[in-house]
Amino acid sequence: MSTRIKLTDTTKYERDGHSKAILSNDLPALHAYKSRKQHMKQIESYGDDINNLKDEMIEIKNLLSKILQKQG
Repeated sequence: MSTRIKLTDTTKYERDGHSKAILSNDLPALHAYKSRKQHMKQIESYGDDINNLKDEMIEIKNLLSKILQKQG
């Protein structure tokens, strides 16, 4: 396990001892990001559901039109 080195100019970031990468240690920001990401996935899912319903409604409308044409 690599060690983390505290930076002198900020407490929001640390340096990874092995890779020398700068890493954020702001857990509330991480949780907020994950929450926003999950929310966006849910919104995209709603969009897919709405598009599927539109397609099904068009299909129903077309079938009803065919039925009416056969009757009239």
